[in-house]
Amino acid sequence: GLIRSINEYLDKFSDVFIAEMGAFRKGEIKELCDLIKPEYGVLTTIGVAHLETFGSRENIQQGKFELIESLPEHGVGILNMDDPYQVSYKLKNKCKIVWIGIENKKSDVLAQNIKSSHRGTEFDVVFKGDKEKYHFETKLLGNANIYNILAGIALGREFGLKISELQAGVRKVLPVEHRLELKKMGDIFIIDDAYNSNPVGSKMVLEV
Repeated sequence: GLIRSINEYLDKFSDVFIAEMGAFRKGEIKELCDLIKPEYGVLTTIGVAHLETFGSRENIQQGKFELIESLPEHGVGILNMDDPYQVSYKLKNKCKIVWIGIENKKSDVLAQNIKSSHRGTEFDVVFKGDKEKYHFETKLLGNANIYNILAGIALGREFGLKISELQAGVRKVLPVEHRLELKKMGDIFIIDDAYNSNPVGSKMVLEV
């Protein structure tokens, strides 16, 4: 998938390449990082997907952190402070780490006052060291998507984007088909989550 993306979509005008790195076993993300040489890395959550090939959640933890440990010293890793498997990990390199969170108030980028409706989700973002609250609105549902958005906001700040640019970008994000997709049919709203899931994702859907 990465090779196809590079060959078919990258050209001399490309400034940023976003590479999704999935894995079925330890060592696979490291192999991809050796090829891509990323400068920024985002870990959203360490769940239990592909447990049958990884063998244990600790192996999944180590496998996911291959991304962050492949970053250079001037690189930036975005980690989730609400995920105990990320907080407890002893990182083996010296890149800058920015923590995102909803529950943990010590996070560098914190979401508060989350409200969901038939229009989607709205919430406030607080940055460590800044007393202001910045309001964001998205068509997406579920805390997993809030974490994804927080990671994007955190990285956008590292790239020097203004708050107004980040707010506009978040408003434009569309749901992926059949993944907590909000649909209006006549007088009712349906949440379509018919795509495959894992236990963590299924629990979150029920909460929504």
